[in-house]
Amino acid sequence: MDQRQRICEALKQQHRLAELKLGLERRQWPEWLMVIDLYRAREQGMREGFKALAATSGLSTATAFRRTVEMIDAGMLDRKADPDDRRRSLVSLSDRTRCRMDHIMDELGDILKN
Repeated sequence: MDQRQRICEALKQQHRLAELKLGLERRQWPEWLMVIDLYRAREQGMREGFKALAATSGLSTATAFRRTVEMIDAGMLDRKADPDDRRRSLVSLSDRTRCRMDHIMDELGDILKN
């Protein structure tokens, strides 16, 4: 299988893995994009706020905020005050979600290798 076919296969599998490992349904594409962005940010030592997640998801700031709060309430994400600006909140993956994302990335990586 050539590289492009492996990438296509990984892209097809991402929904199945997001649903199995994180409980996100196909209609929750914006949430999946937010989780990917938070995973990437953590790996790069970056911090994310609600406005950045709204931009990533393609949702309005208000809708992204509501969806993010739902994910916090479900235990998928953690929220804490920004130490540099207490009016602002930072969002990160919960330990459980980060671990599940590690598994998803490993599975997608295996698809790309084979």
